[in-house]
Amino acid sequence: MKIMRELSPKAKNMLETVGNFIFSFITALVVIVAVAFVAVKLLGWNMFSIDSGSMEPLYPVDALVVVQDTSPEKIEVGDVITYVLNKDGVLVTHRVVGVDPSDRTFTTKGDANNSEDPPVLWDNVVGKVLLGIPFIGKPMRYLTDIENRPIIIGVIVGLFVVSFVWDFAVRRRQKRCSPQPRQEESDSVAEQKPKAEDTANNDIVATKSSPDDTGQ
Repeated sequence: MKIMRELSPKAKNMLETVGNFIFSFITALVVIVAVAFVAVKLLGWNMFSIDSGSMEPLYPVDALVVVQDTSPEKIEVGDVITYVLNKDGVLVTHRVVGVDPSDRTFTTKGDANNSEDPPVLWDNVVGKVLLGIPFIGKPMRYLTDIENRPIIIGVIVGLFVVSFVWDFAVRRRQKRCSPQPRQEESDSVAEQKPKAEDTANNDIVATKSSPDDTGQ
């Protein structure tokens, strides 16, 4: 805080304003992301990132897609679905170009691909894509990775601690800089109000000096 003391009042106010904005923005961002995750789970949605260009330009690489659990019977030609490709759990997001209810399979194809995919079993379908958001798939994948959770939690806790310390320091400085009543005014007010004890002493002195009490 030595730097804060060396700055001019205008520079201090500007620094405090910028600092408050930054920490408020970060706090709001953390809250929004947390609420978004909770809302997605409550609505039964899933979020996945796009790792290839097979669905460009609609869903480019690193786009985030929100997928809703949907009954296979309600999926139609033209819908974009996410499904499990193999036993390793690899997920693919492609468009449905054919439906075979008798075999309970879908025929899918990437918008940017020239050939269709092998038949997709209905049981392998994760859901239908509701929307896609460019550029944030990779950051979301990092945030939701189990291995990164200790780091993410530590960063969030650290941001809240720094924000609290900053707010405390600013409030303390503002309290020190707030105007205080002048001591001279307080003293003058006190002088205008004689103490009851002094009045009583004067009465006692006057009584002792009265001629009637001397016996003369």
